[in-house]
Amino acid sequence: MIPSTIYKLLFFVSPLAVILLGEFPALDADPLTCWLVEEVGSPRSIRQTPVLLVFGDSTGLTPEPPVTPEPGTLVFYLSDPSGQLLSSGFTSCELTRHLPQEVPLNWVRSLTEEQVSPPSLGKEWYTMSMRDDKKGIAVSSVLGPAGDKKDHMAVSLAVYTSSVKVNAPLGKSLALPCGLWRGKQSRFAVEWRHRALGDGKVLYAYDGWRDRIEEELPGYTMNFSTVHSKGDASLILEKVETSHEGTYLCIIYVPYLRAQRDIHLQVTAKPQITLLPSPLFARPGEEVTLFCEISHFHPLEISVDFLVQLPGETSPTLMPGTSLSTHGNNQDGTYTITGYQRFTASPELHGARYSCIVNHASSTKAMSQSQTLQVAGVLGPSIEDGMYLFLVALFLYGFLSYLHRKFKLFFSTSREEPNDKQKKNKGE
Repeated sequence: MIPSTIYKLLFFVSPLAVILLGEFPALDADPLTCWLVEEVGSPRSIRQTPVLLVFGDSTGLTPEPPVTPEPGTLVFYLSDPSGQLLSSGFTSCELTRHLPQEVPLNWVRSLTEEQVSPPSLGKEWYTMSMRDDKKGIAVSSVLGPAGDKKDHMAVSLAVYTSSVKVNAPLGKSLALPCGLWRGKQSRFAVEWRHRALGDGKVLYAYDGWRDRIEEELPGYTMNFSTVHSKGDASLILEKVETSHEGTYLCIIYVPYLRAQRDIHLQVTAKPQITLLPSPLFARPGEEVTLFCEISHFHPLEISVDFLVQLPGETSPTLMPGTSLSTHGNNQDGTYTITGYQRFTASPELHGARYSCIVNHASSTKAMSQSQTLQVAGVLGPSIEDGMYLFLVALFLYGFLSYLHRKFKLFFSTSREEPNDKQKKNKGE
Protein backbone atom coordinates (compact mmCIF):
# COMPACT_ATOMS: atom_id res chain seq x y z
CA MET A 1 0.00 0.00 0.00
CA ILE A 2 1.38 3.45 -0.95
CA PRO A 3 1.73 5.92 1.94
CA SER A 4 -1.16 8.25 2.50
CA THR A 5 -1.23 11.70 0.97
CA ILE A 6 -0.84 13.22 4.43
CA TYR A 7 2.46 11.38 4.90
CA LYS A 8 3.73 12.62 1.51
CA LEU A 9 2.80 16.21 2.28
CA LEU A 10 4.45 16.00 5.69
CA PHE A 11 7.58 14.59 4.11
CA PHE A 12 7.98 17.26 1.43
CA VAL A 13 6.68 20.27 3.37
CA SER A 14 7.95 19.78 6.95
CA PRO A 15 11.57 20.65 7.72
CA LEU A 16 13.90 18.10 9.22
CA ALA A 17 13.32 17.59 12.94
CA VAL A 18 15.76 15.69 15.11
CA ILE A 19 14.23 13.63 17.94
CA LEU A 20 15.75 15.77 20.64
CA LEU A 21 16.52 19.12 19.09
CA GLY A 22 19.70 20.55 20.51
CA GLU A 23 21.20 17.20 21.53
CA PHE A 24 23.26 17.07 18.34
CA PRO A 25 25.76 19.92 17.94
CA ALA A 26 25.67 22.17 14.93
CA LEU A 27 28.17 21.67 12.12
CA ASP A 28 31.49 23.43 12.65
CA ALA A 29 34.65 23.86 10.59
CA ASP A 30 37.07 21.89 12.78
CA PRO A 31 38.23 18.59 11.22
CA LEU A 32 37.53 15.33 13.01
CA THR A 33 40.01 12.48 13.39
CA CYS A 34 38.53 9.13 12.45
CA TRP A 35 39.80 5.59 11.83
CA LEU A 36 39.26 3.49 8.71
CA VAL A 37 38.99 -0.14 9.92
CA GLU A 38 39.61 -2.91 7.36
CA GLU A 39 40.30 -6.64 7.28
CA VAL A 40 43.45 -7.40 5.29
CA GLY A 41 45.86 -10.21 4.55
CA SER A 42 45.71 -13.95 5.05
CA PRO A 43 45.25 -14.92 7.80
CA ARG A 44 42.91 -12.00 8.25
CA SER A 45 44.01 -9.12 10.43
CA ILE A 46 42.63 -5.69 11.30
CA ARG A 47 44.25 -2.61 9.82
CA GLN A 48 43.44 0.86 11.12
CA THR A 49 44.23 3.88 8.98
CA PRO A 50 43.86 7.41 10.38
CA VAL A 51 41.40 9.59 8.48
CA LEU A 52 40.89 13.32 8.77
CA LEU A 53 37.28 14.36 8.09
CA VAL A 54 36.93 17.91 6.85
CA PHE A 55 33.36 19.17 7.11
CA GLY A 56 31.95 21.34 4.37
CA ASP A 57 28.59 22.55 3.10
CA SER A 58 26.57 20.48 0.66
CA THR A 59 26.30 23.31 -1.90
CA GLY A 60 30.03 23.55 -2.50
CA LEU A 61 29.92 27.35 -2.32
CA THR A 62 32.18 27.56 0.73
CA PRO A 63 35.90 27.24 -0.14
CA GLU A 64 37.54 24.12 1.27
CA PRO A 65 39.95 24.92 4.12
CA PRO A 66 43.60 24.04 3.56
CA VAL A 67 44.57 20.77 5.26
CA THR A 68 48.05 19.42 5.96
CA PRO A 69 47.61 15.85 7.22
CA GLU A 70 50.18 13.71 8.97
CA PRO A 71 51.98 11.15 6.78
CA GLY A 72 49.81 8.08 6.22
CA THR A 73 46.57 9.96 7.04
CA LEU A 74 43.71 10.00 4.55
CA VAL A 75 41.67 13.17 4.04
CA PHE A 76 37.94 13.03 3.22
CA TYR A 77 35.83 16.10 2.54
CA LEU A 78 32.40 15.42 3.99
CA SER A 79 29.13 17.32 3.55
CA ASP A 80 26.03 16.84 5.70
CA PRO A 81 22.83 17.79 3.85
CA SER A 82 20.85 17.58 7.09
CA GLY A 83 23.08 20.22 8.64
CA GLN A 84 22.63 18.82 12.15
CA LEU A 85 24.09 15.34 12.51
CA LEU A 86 27.86 15.69 12.11
CA SER A 87 30.33 17.60 14.23
CA SER A 88 33.92 17.53 15.41
CA GLY A 89 32.58 17.35 18.97
CA PHE A 90 32.19 13.55 18.86
CA THR A 91 34.71 11.66 20.98
CA SER A 92 35.03 8.56 18.78
CA CYS A 93 34.69 7.90 15.07
CA GLU A 94 35.09 4.79 12.95
CA LEU A 95 34.79 4.16 9.21
CA THR A 96 34.21 0.84 7.44
CA ARG A 97 33.62 0.11 3.78
CA HIS A 98 29.99 -0.28 2.77
CA LEU A 99 28.73 -2.53 -0.03
CA PRO A 100 25.36 -1.36 -1.43
CA GLN A 101 23.12 -4.35 -2.17
CA GLU A 102 19.58 -5.69 -2.11
CA VAL A 103 18.33 -7.21 1.14
CA PRO A 104 16.18 -10.39 0.93
CA LEU A 105 13.62 -9.41 3.58
CA ASN A 106 9.88 -9.07 3.06
CA TRP A 107 9.77 -5.54 4.46
CA VAL A 108 12.65 -4.37 2.23
CA ARG A 109 11.77 -5.91 -1.16
CA SER A 110 9.46 -3.04 -2.11
CA LEU A 111 12.41 -0.61 -1.95
CA THR A 112 14.20 -2.21 -4.90
CA GLU A 113 11.28 -3.69 -6.84
CA GLU A 114 12.12 -1.59 -9.90
CA GLN A 115 15.44 -3.48 -10.23
CA VAL A 116 17.23 -0.35 -11.50
CA SER A 117 20.17 0.83 -9.37
CA PRO A 118 21.87 4.22 -9.78
CA PRO A 119 25.40 4.33 -11.30
CA SER A 120 26.78 5.85 -8.09
CA LEU A 121 26.50 2.47 -6.36
CA GLY A 122 29.62 1.35 -8.22
CA LYS A 123 31.78 3.93 -6.41
CA GLU A 124 33.28 3.96 -2.90
CA TRP A 125 30.76 3.88 -0.02
CA TYR A 126 31.45 3.94 3.71
CA THR A 127 29.61 3.41 6.97
CA MET A 128 30.58 5.88 9.67
CA SER A 129 29.87 5.41 13.39
CA MET A 130 30.29 8.43 15.68
CA ARG A 131 29.75 8.67 19.43
CA ASP A 132 29.86 11.31 22.12
CA ASP A 133 30.67 9.31 25.26
CA LYS A 134 30.07 12.31 27.52
CA LYS A 135 26.51 12.96 26.31
CA GLY A 136 25.70 9.36 25.35
CA ILE A 137 24.55 10.29 21.83
CA ALA A 138 25.57 8.33 18.72
CA VAL A 139 25.14 8.57 14.94
CA SER A 140 25.58 5.88 12.28
CA SER A 141 25.56 7.13 8.71
CA VAL A 142 26.19 5.88 5.19
CA LEU A 143 28.56 8.06 3.18
CA GLY A 144 28.27 8.12 -0.59
CA PRO A 145 30.12 9.89 -3.42
CA ALA A 146 29.63 13.64 -3.79
CA GLY A 147 30.63 14.59 -7.31
CA ASP A 148 33.50 13.05 -9.23
CA LYS A 149 36.26 13.40 -6.65
CA LYS A 150 37.04 10.21 -4.72
CA ASP A 151 37.80 12.11 -1.51
CA HIS A 152 34.48 14.01 -1.54
CA MET A 153 31.53 12.33 0.19
CA ALA A 154 28.11 13.21 1.51
CA VAL A 155 25.75 11.70 4.07
CA SER A 156 23.09 9.65 2.25
CA LEU A 157 21.43 7.95 5.24
CA ALA A 158 21.74 8.41 9.00
CA VAL A 159 20.42 6.73 12.13
CA TYR A 160 20.92 8.37 15.50
CA THR A 161 19.98 8.01 19.14
CA SER A 162 20.02 10.43 22.05
CA SER A 163 21.13 7.67 24.43
CA VAL A 164 23.10 4.49 23.77
CA LYS A 165 22.31 3.19 27.28
CA VAL A 166 18.80 3.33 28.73
CA ASN A 167 17.66 2.39 32.24
CA ALA A 168 13.99 1.44 32.42
CA PRO A 169 11.93 0.87 35.61
CA LEU A 170 10.18 -2.48 35.73
CA GLY A 171 6.49 -2.32 34.81
CA LYS A 172 6.61 1.14 33.19
CA SER A 173 6.15 2.07 29.53
CA LEU A 174 9.21 3.13 27.56
CA ALA A 175 10.23 4.59 24.19
CA LEU A 176 13.64 3.48 22.92
CA PRO A 177 14.98 6.56 21.06
CA CYS A 178 15.88 6.16 17.39
CA GLY A 179 15.81 8.85 14.72
CA LEU A 180 16.46 8.63 10.99
CA TRP A 181 17.46 10.99 8.22
CA ARG A 182 16.94 9.85 4.62
CA GLY A 183 17.17 13.06 2.63
CA LYS A 184 14.62 13.09 -0.20
CA GLN A 185 14.37 9.31 -0.36
CA SER A 186 10.69 8.35 -0.04
CA ARG A 187 11.27 4.58 0.04
CA PHE A 188 12.37 3.29 3.41
CA ALA A 189 11.77 0.55 5.97
CA VAL A 190 12.33 0.29 9.73
CA GLU A 191 13.34 -2.85 11.59
CA TRP A 192 13.84 -3.39 15.32
CA ARG A 193 15.76 -6.39 16.63
CA HIS A 194 16.52 -7.59 20.15
CA ARG A 195 19.62 -9.48 21.21
CA ALA A 196 20.03 -11.07 24.65
CA LEU A 197 22.20 -13.98 25.83
CA GLY A 198 23.28 -14.71 22.26
CA ASP A 199 19.76 -14.96 20.84
CA GLY A 200 18.29 -12.45 18.40
CA LYS A 201 14.78 -11.90 17.09
CA VAL A 202 12.79 -9.40 15.05
CA LEU A 203 10.41 -7.39 17.22
CA TYR A 204 8.95 -4.98 14.71
CA ALA A 205 9.26 -4.36 10.97
CA TYR A 206 7.55 -1.54 9.09
CA ASP A 207 7.55 -0.92 5.34
CA GLY A 208 7.33 2.86 5.14
CA TRP A 209 6.87 2.90 1.36
CA ARG A 210 3.82 0.65 1.49
CA ASP A 211 2.79 1.96 4.93
CA ARG A 212 2.44 -1.58 6.20
CA ILE A 213 3.48 -3.49 9.32
CA GLU A 214 5.32 -6.64 8.23
CA GLU A 215 6.32 -8.05 11.62
CA GLU A 216 4.95 -7.20 15.08
CA LEU A 217 5.35 -8.95 18.42
CA PRO A 218 2.83 -8.23 21.21
CA GLY A 219 3.76 -5.32 23.48
CA TYR A 220 5.68 -3.31 20.84
CA THR A 221 4.52 -0.45 18.63
CA MET A 222 5.65 2.68 16.74
CA ASN A 223 4.19 6.09 16.01
CA PHE A 224 3.82 6.13 12.20
CA SER A 225 2.99 9.82 12.02
CA THR A 226 6.27 10.87 13.64
CA VAL A 227 8.23 8.33 11.56
CA HIS A 228 7.14 10.04 8.34
CA SER A 229 7.03 13.65 9.53
CA LYS A 230 9.94 13.88 11.99
CA GLY A 231 12.02 10.79 11.37
CA ASP A 232 11.25 9.54 14.87
CA ALA A 233 11.39 5.73 14.65
CA SER A 234 11.40 5.11 18.40
CA LEU A 235 10.17 1.70 19.56
CA ILE A 236 7.48 1.87 22.25
CA LEU A 237 7.40 -0.85 24.91
CA GLU A 238 3.99 -0.95 26.54
CA LYS A 239 5.20 -2.54 29.79
CA VAL A 240 8.85 -3.18 30.63
CA GLU A 241 9.70 -6.70 31.81
CA THR A 242 13.01 -8.20 32.87
CA SER A 243 13.07 -10.26 29.66
CA HIS A 244 13.32 -6.98 27.69
CA GLU A 245 16.86 -6.39 28.90
CA GLY A 246 19.58 -6.58 26.27
CA THR A 247 20.75 -4.82 23.12
CA TYR A 248 18.29 -3.37 20.61
CA LEU A 249 19.14 -2.66 16.98
CA CYS A 250 17.33 0.11 15.12
CA ILE A 251 17.93 -0.64 11.42
CA ILE A 252 16.88 1.72 8.63
CA TYR A 253 16.73 0.62 5.00
CA VAL A 254 16.57 2.70 1.84
CA PRO A 255 17.13 1.29 -1.67
CA TYR A 256 20.42 -0.67 -1.63
CA LEU A 257 21.59 0.99 1.60
CA ARG A 258 21.15 0.35 5.30
CA ALA A 259 22.33 1.85 8.59
CA GLN A 260 21.82 0.70 12.15
CA ARG A 261 22.27 1.95 15.70
CA ASP A 262 22.47 -0.18 18.83
CA ILE A 263 20.90 0.76 22.18
CA HIS A 264 21.49 -1.17 25.41
CA LEU A 265 18.51 -1.45 27.74
CA GLN A 266 18.93 -2.24 31.42
CA VAL A 267 15.78 -3.04 33.39
CA THR A 268 15.81 -1.87 36.99
CA ALA A 269 13.59 -2.70 39.97
CA LYS A 270 14.08 -0.92 43.29
CA PRO A 271 14.64 -3.34 46.20
CA GLN A 272 12.32 -3.65 49.17
CA ILE A 273 14.35 -3.68 52.42
CA THR A 274 13.29 -5.17 55.77
CA LEU A 275 15.56 -5.20 58.82
CA LEU A 276 14.76 -7.85 61.46
CA PRO A 277 14.21 -8.45 64.33
CA SER A 278 11.80 -5.61 64.81
CA PRO A 279 11.63 -4.26 67.46
CA LEU A 280 15.24 -4.95 68.41
CA PHE A 281 15.44 -6.20 72.06
CA ALA A 282 18.18 -8.24 73.75
CA ARG A 283 19.46 -9.27 77.19
CA PRO A 284 23.02 -8.51 78.26
CA GLY A 285 25.37 -11.17 76.88
CA GLU A 286 22.84 -12.41 74.30
CA GLU A 287 24.12 -12.97 70.74
CA VAL A 288 21.94 -11.04 68.29
CA THR A 289 21.63 -11.81 64.57
CA LEU A 290 20.44 -9.01 62.30
CA PHE A 291 18.60 -10.06 59.14
CA CYS A 292 18.43 -7.61 56.24
CA GLU A 293 15.94 -9.01 53.73
CA ILE A 294 16.28 -7.40 50.28
CA SER A 295 13.62 -8.48 47.83
CA HIS A 296 12.28 -7.84 44.29
CA PHE A 297 15.33 -6.07 42.88
CA HIS A 298 16.91 -6.10 39.41
CA PRO A 299 19.64 -6.36 38.14
CA LEU A 300 21.39 -8.90 40.35
CA GLU A 301 24.46 -6.80 41.22
CA ILE A 302 23.95 -5.33 44.70
CA SER A 303 26.02 -4.38 47.76
CA VAL A 304 24.87 -4.78 51.37
CA ASP A 305 26.59 -3.29 54.45
CA PHE A 306 25.72 -2.95 58.13
CA LEU A 307 26.51 0.23 60.07
CA VAL A 308 26.28 0.95 63.78
CA GLN A 309 26.10 4.33 65.46
CA LEU A 310 26.93 3.95 69.17
CA PRO A 311 25.35 6.14 71.85
CA GLY A 312 27.12 9.49 72.02
CA GLU A 313 28.74 9.17 68.60
CA THR A 314 27.88 11.53 65.74
CA SER A 315 28.49 9.20 62.81
CA PRO A 316 28.08 5.46 62.16
CA THR A 317 30.88 2.97 61.56
CA LEU A 318 31.04 -0.02 59.25
CA MET A 319 30.53 -3.42 60.87
CA PRO A 320 32.89 -6.10 59.50
CA GLY A 321 31.94 -9.68 58.78
CA THR A 322 28.70 -9.21 56.83
CA SER A 323 27.58 -12.39 55.07
CA LEU A 324 25.05 -12.86 52.26
CA SER A 325 22.76 -15.72 51.35
CA THR A 326 22.50 -17.09 47.83
CA HIS A 327 20.02 -15.14 45.73
CA GLY A 328 16.50 -16.36 45.05
CA ASN A 329 14.55 -15.91 41.81
CA ASN A 330 11.06 -14.44 41.82
CA GLN A 331 8.38 -15.13 39.22
CA ASP A 332 8.67 -11.64 37.72
CA GLY A 333 12.39 -12.11 37.05
CA THR A 334 13.56 -10.11 40.07
CA TYR A 335 15.84 -11.35 42.84
CA THR A 336 15.80 -11.73 46.63
CA ILE A 337 18.77 -11.95 48.99
CA THR A 338 19.41 -11.74 52.76
CA GLY A 339 22.33 -10.15 54.58
CA TYR A 340 23.43 -11.29 58.06
CA GLN A 341 25.33 -9.53 60.83
CA ARG A 342 25.98 -10.79 64.40
CA PHE A 343 26.97 -9.03 67.61
CA THR A 344 26.75 -9.57 71.36
CA ALA A 345 24.47 -7.27 73.33
CA SER A 346 25.85 -5.39 76.32
CA PRO A 347 24.63 -2.52 78.50
CA GLU A 348 27.02 -0.19 76.64
CA LEU A 349 25.15 -0.88 73.38
CA HIS A 350 21.78 0.22 74.77
CA GLY A 351 20.41 2.83 72.33
CA ALA A 352 22.83 1.93 69.52
CA ARG A 353 21.43 2.51 66.03
CA TYR A 354 21.93 -0.38 63.58
CA SER A 355 21.39 0.19 59.85
CA CYS A 356 21.35 -1.95 56.73
CA ILE A 357 22.72 0.03 53.75
CA VAL A 358 21.96 -1.14 50.20
CA ASN A 359 23.49 0.24 46.99
CA HIS A 360 21.85 -0.73 43.70
CA ALA A 361 21.62 0.45 40.09
CA SER A 362 17.93 1.27 40.52
CA SER A 363 18.74 4.25 42.76
CA THR A 364 21.38 6.95 42.61
CA LYS A 365 21.34 7.13 46.42
CA ALA A 366 21.96 4.45 49.02
CA MET A 367 18.84 2.89 50.55
CA SER A 368 18.63 1.89 54.21
CA GLN A 369 16.55 0.55 57.09
CA SER A 370 17.44 1.08 60.78
CA GLN A 371 16.62 -0.30 64.23
CA THR A 372 17.54 0.95 67.72
CA LEU A 373 18.78 -1.65 70.21
CA GLN A 374 17.08 -1.85 73.61
CA VAL A 375 19.03 -3.84 76.20
CA ALA A 376 16.99 -5.32 79.04
CA GLY A 377 17.66 -3.96 82.53
CA VAL A 378 19.37 -0.76 81.43
CA LEU A 379 17.89 2.49 82.77
CA GLY A 380 15.12 0.68 84.70
CA PRO A 381 12.75 -2.01 83.52
CA SER A 382 12.62 -2.27 79.76
CA ILE A 383 9.54 -2.87 77.67
CA GLU A 384 10.56 -6.50 77.45
CA ASP A 385 10.78 -6.67 81.25
CA GLY A 386 7.34 -5.13 81.48
CA MET A 387 6.00 -7.77 79.13
CA TYR A 388 7.49 -10.55 81.24
CA LEU A 389 6.03 -9.01 84.43
CA PHE A 390 2.65 -8.68 82.79
CA LEU A 391 2.67 -12.35 81.75
CA VAL A 392 3.71 -13.44 85.26
CA ALA A 393 0.98 -11.29 86.83
CA LEU A 394 -1.57 -12.69 84.40
CA PHE A 395 -0.54 -16.24 85.31
CA LEU A 396 -0.72 -15.52 89.06
CA TYR A 397 -4.10 -13.89 88.64
CA GLY A 398 -5.47 -16.90 86.83
CA PHE A 399 -3.96 -19.36 89.32
CA LEU A 400 -5.31 -17.46 92.36
CA SER A 401 -8.73 -17.15 90.72
CA TYR A 402 -8.75 -20.92 90.21
CA LEU A 403 -7.85 -21.55 93.89
CA HIS A 404 -10.48 -19.08 95.02
CA ARG A 405 -13.20 -20.90 93.10
CA LYS A 406 -12.08 -24.27 94.48
CA PHE A 407 -12.05 -23.09 98.11
CA LYS A 408 -15.40 -21.39 97.69
CA LEU A 409 -16.93 -24.55 96.29
CA PHE A 410 -15.41 -26.68 99.07
CA PHE A 411 -16.75 -24.52 101.94
CA SER A 412 -20.19 -24.14 100.39
CA THR A 413 -20.46 -27.94 100.12
CA SER A 414 -19.40 -28.39 103.77
CA ARG A 415 -22.14 -26.06 105.01
CA GLU A 416 -24.87 -27.74 102.97
CA GLU A 417 -24.24 -31.25 104.42
CA PRO A 418 -25.43 -30.48 108.08
CA ASN A 419 -28.48 -28.66 106.79
CA ASP A 420 -29.48 -31.66 104.72
CA LYS A 421 -29.21 -33.96 107.80
CA GLN A 422 -31.39 -31.62 109.91
CA LYS A 423 -34.10 -31.55 107.25
CA LYS A 424 -34.07 -35.30 107.09
CA ASN A 425 -34.50 -35.70 110.91
CA LYS A 426 -37.43 -33.32 110.99
CA GLY A 427 -39.15 -35.23 108.30
CA GLU A 428 -38.94 -38.45 110.27
